[in-house]
Amino acid sequence: MKPLAIVAGYIVRYPLGGHVLAELNYLRGFQQLGFEVVFVEEARAEWSLCFDPIRRQMTTDPSAGLAALQRELKPLDLDHSWCFVDARGQWHGMTAAEFRGRCRRATLLLSRSNVTWLEEFRDCPVRVCVDTDPGFTQFRLPDQPTPSIPGYASAYDFQHHFSYGERIGKPDCPIPTLGFTWWPTRAPIALDLMPMRFTPAATRFTTVMSWGARAPIEYRGETYGQKDIEFLRVMELPARVGPIVEIALAGDHAPRAEIEAAGWRLVDPVTVTATVDSYRDYLAQSRGEFSVAVNLEVKTRSGWFSDRTAAYLAAGKPVVVQDTGFSEFLPCGEGLFAFATLDEATTAIESIQGDYPRHCRTARRIAEEYFDARKVVGKLLEEIGV
Repeated sequence: MKPLAIVAGYIVRYPLGGHVLAELNYLRGFQQLGFEVVFVEEARAEWSLCFDPIRRQMTTDPSAGLAALQRELKPLDLDHSWCFVDARGQWHGMTAAEFRGRCRRATLLLSRSNVTWLEEFRDCPVRVCVDTDPGFTQFRLPDQPTPSIPGYASAYDFQHHFSYGERIGKPDCPIPTLGFTWWPTRAPIALDLMPMRFTPAATRFTTVMSWGARAPIEYRGETYGQKDIEFLRVMELPARVGPIVEIALAGDHAPRAEIEAAGWRLVDPVTVTATVDSYRDYLAQSRGEFSVAVNLEVKTRSGWFSDRTAAYLAAGKPVVVQDTGFSEFLPCGEGLFAFATLDEATTAIESIQGDYPRHCRTARRIAEEYFDARKVVGKLLEEIGV
């Protein structure tokens, strides 16, 4: 019998392509390592609403997300290996009894982003928490044990803790550990789900970005914000490199007229990310990625690296992204560029334009060496002794 991995995350609640692909990468990574996989999600808390991309609104109706979940799991032969518990407590996919049985024989539970909790999880002998938002998780985590509740899986209910913040615990990183060992990990990319596509005729460096998805966080007298703060520092980039930068920009409060006047091209983010295929195509048809990082990750130097940027690399797209400290761990200067200033961003784009094929090949090699799901998930399993 194969070992069994239960992966808890959220697809039904936010069934947009980039987010769904990030979840699929874990499922596929476990499959590639010989695991049977079950995906689980719940939306029982009053704040756990579902986004309907057709109506473009939050709702308690999970039908749009359930359709997306089944569509995207089918190619992985997982269309019968999932369950979802809705706001009324109704089970979809597996029954409660079937899922409880899976928990009792599971090798491990992996909780991505700590947004799903079922009491059945306590039957899993090994529980692993993967923090995808370093800082946002720890700054809000009480320093005393708190129980998990619907919509929130408390770090205190897990034996093992991993974070995309590879620099947590360093003397200059103010993110608290709260007594946990936050093992470094990265966003996995299942390379067969994101094949390389060489498009030398492509002209635009693109990204998918939310202007201000969350309220600022205050911690010990410091305020940590979102991407809007960092973007304003590079607003003049099109004046340096030409009108070759494009954003699929979300956020009702973004100053779109001002951004477009500065030379940026804006496109509809929901159209771009409507499905995994549309999201993959958007990345694959780009010349590369240019993106700022969340102010919190820059200011704390957490070492965070985006799953979206990893997907660009896998597609063979050179990327120019704001440094959060990841340059300590990843090779930069060819295929992948970390910038801190507008001048550095400009120089990086000029370098890519000077030898585009070489940078494309290197981008894919970096994805293969540092983000391959088999390696990322395999290292995680090694760290916990599975």
